[in-house]
Amino acid sequence: MNRIPKNSGRAAEGGCSCGAVAFRARAEPTVVVYCHCRDCRRSSGAPISLWVGYRSERVELTRGEPTVYESSPGVRRSFCGTCGSPISFEDERLAGETYLPGGVFDDPEAFEPEAHDWVSRRLRWFDVPDGLPRYEKSSILR
Repeated sequence: MNRIPKNSGRAAEGGCSCGAVAFRARAEPTVVVYCHCRDCRRSSGAPISLWVGYRSERVELTRGEPTVYESSPGVRRSFCGTCGSPISFEDERLAGETYLPGGVFDDPEAFEPEAHDWVSRRLRWFDVPDGLPRYEKSSILR
């Protein structure tokens, strides 16, 4: 995430559970998708993750600094070093894009999912019968 000057545009704010890390994302998201992959399950602790994608220059930290680690080659995930809340996901194959977990926004209701990614890795006992498009792999890595 970058630290950028404030500018006009619609903003969505959020942060970690303890309040140590906060962010602001400006403009409309580029994509809102569920992910069923193992890496997302492990980093969230949930059977599915919801990611809200933005152009990286539209995301700014407003408080604190998250801890960053490389979860797989070229993939960086960040989280609050105090409470462990996930903060972001960046993949070098998706240069210039930052993905924020839907659940850490102050108003998660504002982000309606568009698709399910990596359904080939979905847990057999977990399904959301919502009629959204389903992709065996990633809809955004095309």
